[in-house]
Amino acid sequence: MNRPLRSGIVGAAVLVLSALATPTVAGAAPAKPTVSPSTTAGNAAPTILARADIVFLGGDPSHPSGPLEVKVVNEGGAAAKGFFVLRLPQDADLTAGGDCRAGDGAPRTWVCGGAELPAGGDRTYRLTVTSSAAQPVFGVTGWGSVAGQDATGRADRPTEFRINWPDRTTLRLRATAGPVVDGAATMRLRVTNTGTFDIGGYSLNVATPDGVRVTAPGCSDSGRMNGVGCEILRERRLAGGATDSFDVRVAATGGTKSVRLWLAPTNRYTNADTSVTLRLTGGGAGGGTTTTAPPADPTTPATTAPATAPATPAPKATELPRTGTTTIVYGLIGVSLLTLGGGLLLLRRRLQRG
Repeated sequence: MNRPLRSGIVGAAVLVLSALATPTVAGAAPAKPTVSPSTTAGNAAPTILARADIVFLGGDPSHPSGPLEVKVVNEGGAAAKGFFVLRLPQDADLTAGGDCRAGDGAPRTWVCGGAELPAGGDRTYRLTVTSSAAQPVFGVTGWGSVAGQDATGRADRPTEFRINWPDRTTLRLRATAGPVVDGAATMRLRVTNTGTFDIGGYSLNVATPDGVRVTAPGCSDSGRMNGVGCEILRERRLAGGATDSFDVRVAATGGTKSVRLWLAPTNRYTNADTSVTLRLTGGGAGGGTTTTAPPADPTTPATTAPATAPATPAPKATELPRTGTTTIVYGLIGVSLLTLGGGLLLLRRRLQRG
């Protein structure tokens, strides 16, 4: 009797749970997708199409940029003006090209182009996309889109394209400093890409103490050094395993100075040998006087003259003749003694036999 009762209770519970679950499933059903006006029955298909290639950002590592190429095609049977609508993700901005204007009411949206295209003709627009992130960004990917549009505002469906920010990598810094001569010194730098892929550029920071100023190459006007040094942008492609060698010239006054150099942004590089501290020595005298490099012995100043200078060099001491028995004489005496001893031994044996 208990078994039928338990079976009935279980069956009732299953029915109640099924009834409760039914509204939840119905509520989670996706909303009906909206249909683009260009695909609605009765509307003609758009004839202006647009496609974009992938964008690789490089150059200034703090705000890298890269080219964006958009191809606009007129697939209609008559000539028409071809526009395209460009949308960019957050932390990306349009900085040049394409005859673009901001879209009406839509953030990070531009309407570009507008050239007359013959039937079946096309035109490629070249634009520049730049990272607008407040802090340097590495190893991320964003997505933008383009959509062709005619003069009446009828637009094609958006087509996405990818934007790649620079990846993290390894970059090694080596540097040496020459002596300060006439108030100037040269630091020789070697920056090696120890990573496995090419990089589109890097930044070298030089912290200049009082009395030291970078004269070449030119310093960036980015303001990221806050007036306490010089940022040198090396906006050139550096292949994996390649080395970028160049000189940094400084004006230096006021004695020995310590200058620190490091690769930036620091969060891009995964290795430790990205910073070097150099000592500029030699006095840094100006006014046309060439300073003298410090001597090998630091206890003797380079400018100290001897107390008295001899008029003539001191004569060499006369070597005395050697006297006494030489090694050869000792050798002859030894050979004679050995011969005499051998003769005496032979004579003794003959006497014993006789």
